[in-house]
Amino acid sequence: MTRSMSRQNSRIQRLRCVRCQEQIVAKVSRRDDLRNDARAEARREYETLCTLQHVFPQDEHFGTLVSLGYLEVAGHGIMITRHFHGDNLAQHLRSLGEPDAQEACRAAGGWLRRLHESGATDGQASMLGVADKLDYLAATYGAVLRRDRETRTAWRCLEQAGSRTDARGFRVVRQHGDFKPQNMLCDGTRYIGLDIHWQSIGPAVYDLAPFLNHLWLVSRTLGGLLTNRHYRQRESVFLAGYGYGYGDDAQAVCWAQLYFALCYLGAYRQKGRLAASYARGRIGPLVRELAQQLGEVS
Repeated sequence: MTRSMSRQNSRIQRLRCVRCQEQIVAKVSRRDDLRNDARAEARREYETLCTLQHVFPQDEHFGTLVSLGYLEVAGHGIMITRHFHGDNLAQHLRSLGEPDAQEACRAAGGWLRRLHESGATDGQASMLGVADKLDYLAATYGAVLRRDRETRTAWRCLEQAGSRTDARGFRVVRQHGDFKPQNMLCDGTRYIGLDIHWQSIGPAVYDLAPFLNHLWLVSRTLGGLLTNRHYRQRESVFLAGYGYGYGDDAQAVCWAQLYFALCYLGAYRQKGRLAASYARGRIGPLVRELAQQLGEVS
């Protein structure tokens, strides 16, 4: 139906049957290599979708992709789903007036809450695991994040706020694993989640924070200038749609956002000067704003 679309770990192709006209989508994994069993990841994603068909309450507003089959050909894993007509939420928001855009953000929060409630974790609670997150940040991106004063300052802010943030328990869920506006489709009425990992169990804040970071990025230019003055309202209605109290929990949300933002920045810097320059203009303002905000709520 269209040219294939390349994603980080896969290629997406849309097809239509010449007899019945039904449209499907084929998600083709990259070929296996020594570092990554891409076929196994594709198979797990298909199995997750099959499970969600039964445990996620599907209705006229919220749902998941309908899985039709899985096969392996020439070293690739291929997942087949029914086609859903809609844009990803990041694109959809650009086409909406502000009241409708805020309602879409509220719906995204409601969809995530429904996914979390489908995971059956029986009301467990857990700390944020601040020490483990800081150890990961240091081991993976420490060398590149220590290069300039600005990111060192943000890192110290993360460390200082971490001990206070990790002093209480948070509701544990089975996490989406990559929840952001680009991983949700919307046709104006129905919301469909994409790329659902659903492998890890942990605090819900680790699904909320990436969405808010990407929502911030959608609202800013490359240099971090505001292009949509309604970001704070969108943030609030997303959290309200999820049912997450934003008063006492503001520090936890902001802490997780800054942690992920530093991970984004570190990953870009590891790719070389050009990528690092892009990240300085795109993600640097987010890091600065979050560090300042975390200092205010601490």
